[in-house]
Amino acid sequence: MSHHPFQKIALLPTLLKKGRAKYVWNVFLNRLYSKEIAFGFKRDLSVPFKKPRTLKPITIRTCIDTDEAYFIDNPNNGLIHKFNTCYVGLTKEQIPCARVWLIDASENKKLKSIWGKRFPQLKKDEVLLENVFTVPKYRGMGIIPAFLYDVAETSKDLGAKYAITFGEVKNKNTSRSYNYAGFSPYIVRRVSYFLFIKSITFEEVSKEYLDFYNESINRKTTSK
Repeated sequence: MSHHPFQKIALLPTLLKKGRAKYVWNVFLNRLYSKEIAFGFKRDLSVPFKKPRTLKPITIRTCIDTDEAYFIDNPNNGLIHKFNTCYVGLTKEQIPCARVWLIDASENKKLKSIWGKRFPQLKKDEVLLENVFTVPKYRGMGIIPAFLYDVAETSKDLGAKYAITFGEVKNKNTSRSYNYAGFSPYIVRRVSYFLFIKSITFEEVSKEYLDFYNESINRKTTSK
């Protein structure tokens, strides 16, 4: 049985001590009633894909302790830090500007323990890129597509053939960024809360959602 709800409750005092009262309040409201519809995006790493251009060239490396000071605006409950591998994107001045966790099948048990059924159990040739974040001052520079591309390429060394990630359907900027990085929607996830009772379902990408996605990634519409 998953024990993730108790882990999260135990985190509340720590989050409050760190001045994260607003985050805790938003989580509380979210658990009362909310609906989230997200695309699951996938990239086939065996298919050649050109690295996307960016206005701010970056390099990547694994995260170190001193990087945390650059990501104080990244809202999360801290459970993501339990996973083994985190990458940061660095500007040419070696300043951290983006961050994401790379999770492989060896961490499936941990993935289920922390988030239950929110994410599918990973196959041996799959990796999950989770908690993608750009430091606010570096947004709008096209960093995320290039960053995700580089991290996904790195996962080939782990034997990965597919990289997956999730993003809200209504967030068109996310859809564009993931598209530029070579990812396409392959599944739809619905997460809802009503009076603290959670429901999670997965379904195929319907024509309606696919049409919305295609509209999202096209900056100019040609239909009249």
